Amino acid sequence: MRKVLLTMIILLTSYATIFAQGIEIAFALPVGNCQLSDNTAKMLRSKFLPAMSESGVETAEVSTIAIKPEISFVNKQVVEGGMRNIHTSDIQFNFVCTNLATSTTFASCVVTVRGEGFSDDDAIKNAISKLSAQDKRLTDFVNKAKDKIIDYYQHNLNSVISRARTFANIQQYGEGLALLFSCPATISGYTKVNNEITTIYRQYQTQECNNIIQKARAEFSNGNFDAAVEYLQQIDMTSSCATEAKQLCTQIKQTKDVEARRAVELIERQSQRETDLEKTRIKAARDVAVAYCKRRSDVYFIW
Repeated sequence: MRKVLLTMIILLTSYATIFAQGIEIAFALPVGNCQLSDNTAKMLRSKFLPAMSESGVETAEVSTIAIKPEISFVNKQVVEGGMRNIHTSDIQFNFVCTNLATSTTFASCVVTVRGEGFSDDDAIKNAISKLSAQDKRLTDFVNKAKDKIIDYYQHNLNSVISRARTFANIQQYGEGLALLFSCPATISGYTKVNNEITTIYRQYQTQECNNIIQKARAEFSNGNFDAAVEYLQQIDMTSSCATEAKQLCTQIKQTKDVEARRAVELIERQSQRETDLEKTRIKAARDVAVAYCKRRSDVYFIW
């Protein structure tokens, strides 16, 4: 239960960050990638971190906006080297920053570096090790992507919101929310994005809250009050199953579990303040968007 209380405190202190989100870019590889091992991909991703930090771009574990590297071998040779052959090649890195939902390309660049090793992966690692994190091609790529992203969302905000609504209308709530969360908070008119996030999340809640309340009741029946509270945290106290959620809160308050009662009282206090309710909705909506991104079947994210 202490974990539940700590989690709730962390969420409360993180709301300012949620509302002030800037541009978030993830690093993604296509499913079926056979050129980069995960460790090598992480090594390549690390080369972008200084440029992203310098330009004010946030690195994300998952995001609708992602850098997707493609690798090709030029002038590839395999040289006999005693007991093991040595692979040498000009490794061509093609970096593309794209919106995974709309297939919009914001920036691209090609960097070629000589690499060698006992395998193709070793050769790629060797080439990456020679690539400077301060390489002007990388910094220019990140800066161009940042500018294009801001420009795209500023000029296409209404169509982005409309597309998100279309996803929601066919019950693809995660995809719609993920698209909205890719909008930089710095653009004018961002209030419309926030409002749409709340609207779509409420639609999602209407569909999902009955399932959540059933799970909470099951945990309560088994005496797992902390687990029940965790489920209750996911329920919007203005949703269609709010009455049942409040009844369960009352039941938990009647138990002897002191920490569970405190957690429930915190939930109740938050539900009485509209500002806290709105912050909770945005955080919960973001969780839905993140879960959708992690389930994508076309790419997987490197963190």
